[in-house]
Amino acid sequence: MKGNNSLTTFILVSLFLSGTMGCFGLVPIRESLEYMRGEPVIVEIDQKTNITYTFENPSSEAYDNSSTFEITDSVSELIIYVRVSMPDPFDIAQETRDLIEDLTGLNISTLSQEARYVHIKILNSKGEIFYEKLASESIEPIVEVHRPPLPVGTWTLEVEARGYGFNLAEVVEANDNFAAIITVTSECVKFSEEDCQSEE
Repeated sequence: MKGNNSLTTFILVSLFLSGTMGCFGLVPIRESLEYMRGEPVIVEIDQKTNITYTFENPSSEAYDNSSTFEITDSVSELIIYVRVSMPDPFDIAQETRDLIEDLTGLNISTLSQEARYVHIKILNSKGEIFYEKLASESIEPIVEVHRPPLPVGTWTLEVEARGYGFNLAEVVEANDNFAAIITVTSECVKFSEEDCQSEE
């Protein structure tokens, strides 16, 4: 209780002095407000940009999409995650391939001869290609971490792909799919619970 009385007295004295001292009185008010606000804490905020897709059409189909994200002076890290899965139909036994063709009329041996690819590009705020990956077969997840300096502004994630997919009574399943995820980590000075809230 005594601590609260001291703080109240300090604030009242600061207000009185600020009223009688003109512009010079703003200094004690500012100092009292900073004292009440507490020590700042630096927190990291992650914002993700995600383009994923699973092909479900037994005929080869095209897909393209793009999304933008912001790079500011406060960005401390840019993480690029890329994964591509293109099951090989030749891994399926001949008996299974014949069964699929008998039931659906689909010759999966010819599917692998059609165009199957995933082309991922990241353009920086200047329109320059910052990252590019072209895959025509499965690749293990790739993770790249980039740190400043990075051009400030609006960046673009672009994906162009072609693939196919089929599911036979949930016994045989082969779906081309991919994921391209960008994580932008920014540093923010936090004074209160309302500060540094990420946008979902």
